[in-house]
Amino acid sequence: MTLISVFLLSALADIQADLEGYCGTTPDENGNLPVTNWTDVPIEDWYFGNDWDEFLANGTEPIEGAGGVFPAGFRPYTLSHYSEPPICMLVPESGDKKVEILLESPLGNANLCIHDASYDKVGQNNVGNIENCGTGKIYACFTAATVATDGQDPEDFGFYVSCDQGCEDSDVDVWIRVRISPTSWDQGKTGVANDLEHWCEKERGTHVGGEDDLDSALYYTYPSDLVPDEPSEYPFHIRQIFGRNAGSQPRPVWITTALAVVGLAFLLA
Repeated sequence: MTLISVFLLSALADIQADLEGYCGTTPDENGNLPVTNWTDVPIEDWYFGNDWDEFLANGTEPIEGAGGVFPAGFRPYTLSHYSEPPICMLVPESGDKKVEILLESPLGNANLCIHDASYDKVGQNNVGNIENCGTGKIYACFTAATVATDGQDPEDFGFYVSCDQGCEDSDVDVWIRVRISPTSWDQGKTGVANDLEHWCEKERGTHVGGEDDLDSALYYTYPSDLVPDEPSEYPFHIRQIFGRNAGSQPRPVWITTALAVVGLAFLLA
């Protein structure tokens, strides 16, 4: 038992050390350590309303007792100026499983990257993916560390988020959501139906309510997807000069009338 405990602590210490190498160990002004553990948002607290940004601005909760606003299960984070430090996160109970990470930033020109914290630029484990970069909506799928050997539990997955370019002038607000496959790598290779190799791809088309509830939202939904492109109604009418409504009066009548009179006079001359 003692030997197993040592192995567990050793595995945790390795990934913790990797993350601390990127983010350090110094708490921020609020006393929060730079390396945090991802905490799932309970599915009943996922909010799919198109007004989540209004609740956020007002400091209110759309779901009573949720403890915040979590559009499609995302949590809000802040990436520090110059990525000093990056956002560093450990994903508990993710060893030997697939880890799906969705990230979104409202800053249009911010090129953000999700990195596998265990990648040391020399070799890589069975991740099949070491980093994903992009602007706006970013999607990444990783295999958490290596399969367990010699009685060791597989290492949990750790990642960090940094800015490649476009966000040098200020802190950047980001939304992050992490999901873990329900089965491990070994369990998910017994047949086509549960092939873990394609779990992330399959989840992009899976509905939150299950196979029988096709009216429910997709898991592959970002916060901005919930906000309509156009408001349901406009609070005011756009008016042209002379006080006329743009919809009912596209141009001044007297100009049209004057041009018509001049044209008619020219034809009769």
